[in-house]
Amino acid sequence: MLEVAGLSKRFGGVRALDGVTLGVAAGRVHALLGENGAGKSTLLKCLSGVHQPDGGSMLLDGREFAPSTPAHSEKAGLRFVHQELNLVPHFTAYENAWVGRRYPRRGGLIDWRAMRARFSETCERYGLEIDIDQPVGRMSIGRQQIVEILRALMDEARILVLDEPTAALSEKEAAVLHRIVRQLAAHGCAVIFVSHRLEEVMAIADDYTVLVNGATAGSGRIAETDRDGLVTMMAGGGFQARPAASMTTTGPTVLALSKFAAAPGRRPVDLNVAAGEIVGIYGIVGSGRSSLLKAIWGAGAYSQGGISIDGRALPATGIASRIRAGVAFAPEDRRAAGLVMDHSILDNTLLPRLKLNRLVQALPLLSWRSARRDVGQLLAQRGVKYGSINDRVSTLSGGNQQKALIGRWVRPACRLYLLDEPTRGVDVRSKAEIHALCQSLAGQGAAVVFATSDIEELVTLAGRVLVMAGGTITLDSPNRDLGRRTIVEAAVRATPEQESHS
Repeated sequence: MLEVAGLSKRFGGVRALDGVTLGVAAGRVHALLGENGAGKSTLLKCLSGVHQPDGGSMLLDGREFAPSTPAHSEKAGLRFVHQELNLVPHFTAYENAWVGRRYPRRGGLIDWRAMRARFSETCERYGLEIDIDQPVGRMSIGRQQIVEILRALMDEARILVLDEPTAALSEKEAAVLHRIVRQLAAHGCAVIFVSHRLEEVMAIADDYTVLVNGATAGSGRIAETDRDGLVTMMAGGGFQARPAASMTTTGPTVLALSKFAAAPGRRPVDLNVAAGEIVGIYGIVGSGRSSLLKAIWGAGAYSQGGISIDGRALPATGIASRIRAGVAFAPEDRRAAGLVMDHSILDNTLLPRLKLNRLVQALPLLSWRSARRDVGQLLAQRGVKYGSINDRVSTLSGGNQQKALIGRWVRPACRLYLLDEPTRGVDVRSKAEIHALCQSLAGQGAAVVFATSDIEELVTLAGRVLVMAGGTITLDSPNRDLGRRTIVEAAVRATPEQESHS
């Protein structure tokens, strides 16, 4: 259905695509793989009409395909669900689904009832449950991702492109998406599936193409390769992923929560995290894991109970008090809540170091020179690939943005690191580097608490596992021979409040 031959694209002196070839067949799921910065996003933007290639050709059903705008690509039957969400926060789910479409009208006025009914039908058709009248700004990232997917499925798609569609979904939601993908393929739709979760790729894809440094490094049938083969191909043969060794510790307590609640009506949480300990929090979307981290960080709209760092009590809210106490935070949504996308890499790296920023203003020449040198060294240590530290942080790939987001807290060192989905949407190499960084921070005596929807990451990195459901902790266990079934059962376990309500 879709053929790409010799596609090339330059941005200044950077060659983003270098002779890419790709063949996607109708009725099959085609995995597009590669490390962050390999050229996947640029290729997708050429297919969507956002970018026009400098060379090469694209054919759709054997005819020349050169979309000049996203509308042109959509008219040809391509539908895109991008990794970075594009939703209007104060619009409801069904209102967002109609953005960019011609609104139905009745008597010259917008027919809101027809809009709502059409979106509701799409939800029912694919078995996705969502509150269509809720503003998406109040939804979790996982729920917002579902809205994006439903928006793409409002019209019939000939080619559906999914860029990291399950990065923020629970296992149950991901399973529903997989069912939809297979359903679409069975009806003749071609699906291009971009994912860094190789187990997922092995389970759902029929074919694959791997990009390395903007060029096609290999392609074939999934049945004729394995996970290690894909990893080796993606890394150009120079990298082998190794699981991080889980750690246990008996160091002094860094974080102490006493009868701590992150939202009204939630059962209070008691929790101690020791120096050198890596604690992983797992839970399905809506379990409260992100709310708990935000409340610890002091950014929650509501919290009650006691919280202390190294034995010193902190107020219920207030981010400044956390920073002074040596707490670091990397949010789930790096674009909306973690980085200032229109500012430079330098500015974003210096954000937590407010005292240095004030010094820069007082002594601009000396301090800027020192700050630039310090930031350059820090980014090099974290393996962040960039052109100039004066470039906008939006020019970095997703994996490099994430490494910069976490790495900026490393110097000066903090006592507690709160990481929400620290490897969401990053490649296997970046994932291993972030895991190694967590191990290094714990080895230096810091406490690391991370939330994840990836059970593989949970059991690989955490020395101690917490599972949340309904805003409370349903499992607190050392990560020694902890079975996947035990974790999943704890994640779907009804809380006493839910049982009494039912």
